[in-house]
Amino acid sequence: MWSSLQTLIPTVSSVVVFVVSAKFLSPADFGLFGLASSLVITVAALTPVAFGEALVQRKSLTKAHTDSVFWLTFGFGVLCFLPFVLFATPLATAMGDVAIAAILPVLALRIPFDLAAAVPNAMIVRSMKFRLIALRTAVATIISVIICLSMLFAGYGYWALVGSQVAASIVACAMAYWVAGWKPGIALKWSALRDLFSYGVFASGNRMLATIKLDHLVLGIFGGTVMLGLFFFAQRLYNMLTQLVGGALSSVTLTLLSSMQDDQEKTAQAFGIASFVSAAVSMPMFCGLAITAPDLLDLLLDDKWADATFVLQAFCVAGVLAGIGVVQASLIQSQGKARWWFYYQLAQQCCAVFVILAMYRFGLATLMVALMAKSVLLWPVSVVMTARLLGRSPWHYLAGFKVPVAATLAMTIGMLAVPLVLPDLTQVARLASQLAVGGSIYVLLILHLSRDRITQLRRYLPKKEKTAS
Repeated sequence: MWSSLQTLIPTVSSVVVFVVSAKFLSPADFGLFGLASSLVITVAALTPVAFGEALVQRKSLTKAHTDSVFWLTFGFGVLCFLPFVLFATPLATAMGDVAIAAILPVLALRIPFDLAAAVPNAMIVRSMKFRLIALRTAVATIISVIICLSMLFAGYGYWALVGSQVAASIVACAMAYWVAGWKPGIALKWSALRDLFSYGVFASGNRMLATIKLDHLVLGIFGGTVMLGLFFFAQRLYNMLTQLVGGALSSVTLTLLSSMQDDQEKTAQAFGIASFVSAAVSMPMFCGLAITAPDLLDLLLDDKWADATFVLQAFCVAGVLAGIGVVQASLIQSQGKARWWFYYQLAQQCCAVFVILAMYRFGLATLMVALMAKSVLLWPVSVVMTARLLGRSPWHYLAGFKVPVAATLAMTIGMLAVPLVLPDLTQVARLASQLAVGGSIYVLLILHLSRDRITQLRRYLPKKEKTAS
């Protein structure tokens, strides 16, 4: 529950900032910021920040492990920041837009602060102090939102997005140390790093592939900032919703499944519960968004974002898979198979770059169809990996999603029927009716068809102790 709150706070805040900034900024502005951000994130993704996850996954931990990881990550952070200061203009020229030269050194301040927080964040997650994580996130989010909105209304344009991101990283780093109560020592022991090397390298690779923005770089360079701006706009909204579902589960399930990795029966049971919850939330959310996206974007934004509607609908296909994939990733990595997920993510990234290079000239709509087809065709690989770790057949694993799938299909039919049955509704009334009809159908069906699963879930909820009379 605390992990959900930790995810909900920045997601809701991001939606507010997102809608407000879309009023002040153009697709080209979003594209310019997206191009600079993609380069910074790509470089940051090459760092060993995920050695923090190795601290969470490892059964026994010493001070030498934490100190060594701190100096490793912080050292990489400083080294990765310096090129953005020294070579900002050549980098901007090579990317085809010299306007980002001023943005790069400022935005790159995120890198050393994010890496300096890797160890204290791992200590908090390892102890499962998710209430404190939520507190850290809330403070950092509130400060970044205030800075962003203030700069937007003051007329600073895309610099508002830059300032808010840097401020969020600085505050989150400071809060992580305060919440964790941890301080680094001066020792750097190679033997301690060797203990974490195998898992840490592949976990860093997974983090790299999950956060690297090669698709943005390629699309921005070849397709231009306007096409990238529309893509970035829709993908950011998709990422916020994915984080709302996956962010709450990923840190909890990785820690929990790591703690029971020697007990396959308990691991399978915990994984089944997490998978059901993730699918039961992500499937109706993204299907509902795909249906209502035209009315929703038309009401919230102006005409300059009209071309983003189909892009967002296409991302909803990936959202359904991503909601399930976040739990798959936790299982695979918790069982020490980080390299499996790394190679899967690598295949996804390489294929995405290939599709962009082959299809960008045919327009953004055609490109999105090709990208989603790629994601669907590669997804069975993750199913096979998951089923193997569970000791089940892929069909047995997929059968666990039949109830959310059935309820979502019924919800979709109900939502699509609203404008056919009531064609004279206003745009607002149509949107409200579709959400009400779809939500009612889904909730009733999921409660009816999943009675046994819900009963099982209720057994794990904490109960208040009765006081003695």
